[in-house]
Amino acid sequence: MPAFKRDLRNAQPRWVSAWFCADAIIALAPPLYWAFDGDRTPILGVPVVVLYFIAVSTCTALSIIAAYLSEAFRGEIN
Repeated sequence: MPAFKRDLRNAQPRWVSAWFCADAIIALAPPLYWAFDGDRTPILGVPVVVLYFIAVSTCTALSIIAAYLSEAFRGEIN
């Protein structure tokens, strides 16, 4: 079997792949940075930009954990 074809039984679930795509779009979309950068009003003493980066990094970390748990549940991790 060619290396570029993958076994669909071992494919990542679509919701995990969609979550990774959403993470990439949210983290790399410059208009979102610009929109949050214009607001200087702090929330709980923290600038909104910092809260945005914390939220993006938390969402990305959770997607990696979800991918790991998904593979562990399917028995792909020993």
